[in-house]
Amino acid sequence: MTSRRVIAYLGASFAVGVFHAFNSFTLPLWLAGFTPSYLVLGLLGNTRSFEGALVSPLVGWWSDRTWLGWLGRRRPFILVGGLVSALVLGLTPVLSRLPVPPVAAPLPAAAQVLLWPAAAIFAFTFLFNTMDDVHKALLADITTPAERNRLSAWSVVVLMWGQVTILVLGYVLWPTAVGDAAFLAAAGLMGLGVLLTVGGVREPPPTVWRQARAVLAAPAEPWRDGRGPYRAAAVLCLVAFAYWSGVNAVLPLVSVYLRDILGASVGEAQLLPALLLLATTLCALPAGWLGTRYGKRRVLALGYAIMGVAALLGLVVTTKGQGALVFLLAGVGNATSTVLTIPLLADLVPRQRMGMASGVLAASGSVAAPLASVVAGALADAFGPRAIFALMAAMVLLALGLLPGTWTPPPATLPQASWPPPAADSGAPDIP
Repeated sequence: MTSRRVIAYLGASFAVGVFHAFNSFTLPLWLAGFTPSYLVLGLLGNTRSFEGALVSPLVGWWSDRTWLGWLGRRRPFILVGGLVSALVLGLTPVLSRLPVPPVAAPLPAAAQVLLWPAAAIFAFTFLFNTMDDVHKALLADITTPAERNRLSAWSVVVLMWGQVTILVLGYVLWPTAVGDAAFLAAAGLMGLGVLLTVGGVREPPPTVWRQARAVLAAPAEPWRDGRGPYRAAAVLCLVAFAYWSGVNAVLPLVSVYLRDILGASVGEAQLLPALLLLATTLCALPAGWLGTRYGKRRVLALGYAIMGVAALLGLVVTTKGQGALVFLLAGVGNATSTVLTIPLLADLVPRQRMGMASGVLAASGSVAAPLASVVAGALADAFGPRAIFALMAAMVLLALGLLPGTWTPPPATLPQASWPPPAADSGAPDIP
């Protein structure tokens, strides 16, 4: 890949990072002004929600079968989903001040207060999920297997830069309270990243997918009877479900945990998680290299083990300094999952089916996140915020136990259409 195409692809990675950090660490601090319930804060502060379990696979399937000329098959979804999500995010404080409609009058007062904020959060999360997973599928479209780990690692680095950027802005510009400007800043940064990707990435033309369809039509391929790679991909979805159940039990409540348990200020509660992101950034490229050198599953297992240790430490730390060390350790473990999961999935399914595959993988996270938030929020309400780390440790251990089930034959046995093609496609689109 050329440097220009790499930089263009990474634009949306930056946008995704901004959204993730704002939604996970800043938004719960803003929502705390509407409700004291840890359960509600955890549920509304999750990047993933139940609607993603349907949206992600359907949008992925749709993108596999789309061709809109210059925009290609993935970028229409990145453009519309990313920009409209950013618009709704930027308008969320304004929407939250709308009067409660008469139809909601029978609801309890606490529910009425949350009605418009919850509706806005649902809307921009829904729209974000239509672009995030398609952007992951785009990685497999524009790379060869040998390039994937490296581009995925750079994607994680830039994603973490996006997260650190919005959190540092929060520490500097809204240290005591999260105001309307915070939402506008996050929305603006998201929009810039999305436009860079849509304007700069060149997708494989229909010729490539016609070649891929011919390969899939060949008889006696190992994935056509439901065994082999597709079965391993299904196990990978279970691994992702377990792992993200653990992580999403913690992320939406971690800033509140820092404020209420470790005594951090609002500004510090946004800045300390940036240490996790910094460690992930520093370890992303080494994780990609280690995955290529020693195998993706081995390095993933090491990362899961490190995350489990960090979760156990979260149960016992008592100071902000100790919390900072836990975040740094968790960032090291988190790097392997964020870098290697999509390249591993791309080893397990044909590239021309990556839209659907990445959507199903995302759906597992979309189911896991709200379920984990409900359980973690209930535990936090009953036993205090430390309880979220016990749930995380248990679910990460489950993911580690399931990971061996993702073994497959060597990737060379899987079909991959060539890209770039030997000649530009000049015929009508023919979508498989």
